[in-house]
Amino acid sequence: MSLLLETSLGDLIIDLDVEGSPLLCQNILKLAKARYYTASLVYNVVEGRYFQTGDPVGDGSGGTSINGLVHAIKHKIDVKKCPNRFIKSIGRKLTRDELKEKGRVAAIEMAGMQDTIGSQFMITIDSGQDRALDGTGRDYFSIGTVAEDDTDVLGKINALYCDKTGRPYADVRIIKAHILDDPFLDDPVDLNLVLEQNNVKLMDKTDLPPQFNECARWLSSASPSVEKPREETVEIRISTNDAMAEVDAETEKKRTAEMANKEENSNAVMLEMLGDLPSAELKPPENVLFVCKLNPATDDEDLTLIFSRFDQNAKAEIIRDQETGDSLQYAFVEFDTEAACNEAYFKMNNALIDDRRIKVDFSQSVSKEWNRYAQRKRGVRQDFRSLDHTKNAYRSNRQTMSQLHVDHEAMNRSQSRHKEKSHDNYRSEEQPYVDRRDRNLNRGREREGNDRMRRGRRDRRSRSRSSSISDGKTRRRKDRRRRHDDSERKSKKRHKSSHRQKSKRRYRSRSRSRSRSKSF
Repeated sequence: MSLLLETSLGDLIIDLDVEGSPLLCQNILKLAKARYYTASLVYNVVEGRYFQTGDPVGDGSGGTSINGLVHAIKHKIDVKKCPNRFIKSIGRKLTRDELKEKGRVAAIEMAGMQDTIGSQFMITIDSGQDRALDGTGRDYFSIGTVAEDDTDVLGKINALYCDKTGRPYADVRIIKAHILDDPFLDDPVDLNLVLEQNNVKLMDKTDLPPQFNECARWLSSASPSVEKPREETVEIRISTNDAMAEVDAETEKKRTAEMANKEENSNAVMLEMLGDLPSAELKPPENVLFVCKLNPATDDEDLTLIFSRFDQNAKAEIIRDQETGDSLQYAFVEFDTEAACNEAYFKMNNALIDDRRIKVDFSQSVSKEWNRYAQRKRGVRQDFRSLDHTKNAYRSNRQTMSQLHVDHEAMNRSQSRHKEKSHDNYRSEEQPYVDRRDRNLNRGREREGNDRMRRGRRDRRSRSRSSSISDGKTRRRKDRRRRHDDSERKSKKRHKSSHRQKSKRRYRSRSRSRSRSKSF
């Protein structure tokens, strides 16, 4: 009740729906037994929906049932002239949910006409709403489902490049169709003629173990392997084996490394565009290790002492919480040389420190470079030249031993001389040193003045807004009053005019009545 399709892209195992569509399953099994599907072409691929195969002609116009094939060979006529070329459309129809599933095998009716099922069938290659056979507005008869697809044959067929008619530019063929289980004991009459013409020799029961004697009905000891069917009329294109030739291991490694490098560069450029990296070419230092899973009690000095066995100048910095000062249980260790860093990486990984098994890896952090870049971007960069100038001027006035190499007495005399000088006399254009306390005081005054200016602007804006709001309200009130007064005046005028007209009508009617009475 299962069929193995050996294709040029991999193998597919199909579980046949024998209970739902016995006639259709028997037809496809007997055609596979006659090796009718050998070298059959995948002639139509609809991306995201299905692919069609089983036509020996290769364009969707050919194919026949097993009865028509036997009749044509027995009477030596063309298959298209056989009266029993097709079988009736009898079987289980796919449900609405099954139409959306991937791997469904369905029979194909010629031009959508009823009772025209031959050897062609289709297999869905995708699943979901408006995918596979969903939304086509037709009924399809079930043949089975794809049970195993280890090499993702359906996905590969879905990704093929096709021409306008849906045929792939690289020929995908069914190499052979192997029967795994055939529940139908009776074969069509004169099926042996078809097997003889196709050079198919079935195995004897004596060639098989006793428990597999039943398999001799469909297993063959010899079967033809052809490049294409005799009935095929379409042109041959490049085979999938040539189009998807396997490259050697070295080329594959180089290609993988190039792709990884390109992806890394593109990610770095994207981070630079987003402002997360100062430069796409910036790389983490190679002499810094990242250490994690530390004991909270481990100190910087302890970690430095442990890693100093690899480098005497090693520096360890444990990252701590800014508010509480507690250890975050990871640190960075910096070495002078890369060799010492590599040695520490291989020997200290999974080492036990303060009852904790630590993990060591090469650091990927660029925080120092990023901090410099962020300071420059925010405009917080100081003028280091002027700062160094003031420091050097102050140090030159102090005449330190390290700069001028003078004796202690001269240094003490210069220090006392500077202490006696007042702050105002000490500061000059050549010596632009400013006391830190005065500098902080001036900054505080500037901040207070700026705050007053901001508050004044804010108050003026609020007043202008409130005044504009009040002016708008009064203006709207006046407009409402004016409109009300105008409406009252108009109503009074209408009332007066109507009263006058009524009085005129009464006067006229009275005068008419009087004139009539006088005439009588």
